[in-house]
Amino acid sequence: MSVIEDTGEGALRVQKIAESVGVREPSVYHFFKNREELVEAAHIERYRRSHLEMVRPFQAGAALADNAEDFRRIVKKILSLVYSAEREDIRSTRMSVLGAAQTSPKIAEAIRQINFEVFSKVAEVFATAQEKNWIRKEVDPLAAAYWINGQILGRVMAEMDKERVDLDKWNQISETAVSYFLFG
Repeated sequence: MSVIEDTGEGALRVQKIAESVGVREPSVYHFFKNREELVEAAHIERYRRSHLEMVRPFQAGAALADNAEDFRRIVKKILSLVYSAEREDIRSTRMSVLGAAQTSPKIAEAIRQINFEVFSKVAEVFATAQEKNWIRKEVDPLAAAYWINGQILGRVMAEMDKERVDLDKWNQISETAVSYFLFG
């Protein structure tokens, strides 16, 4: 995975991958029938990891919330972490993998499954918050999870034009939109 992240998919060499994990090249082909299958598996795993590393803290933080105000602070904190400049590469990775999915049915299906797995976890948090009257009852938890992910991916477009887009203002607009949608 790090080869793709560091130098791009074109630089991936099966022999180098085998050396880096301490096996011979034929061993790699025991698990992956060709280089393309190896690349697809790497893309899928990069995508999965990029999501899970933010969902788990959100679940943990939400579980500690004692009231609606605590929950609002947790949502705001997670958004600020997700939108941070340090996560720009992770957002870019997601977009790259989504691009690869346009020509790979295997990647597309894996992304569909990962999205459902991850966004269902976010939806569970939202459903629990609804039960406690912390977010609006008319919010569909799963649709909200998918929509918020769209907000996160939308930041990539702004990051591609940093010279003209004030990213702090973009964050503020997005956080306000998410907050209004969830809390009214």
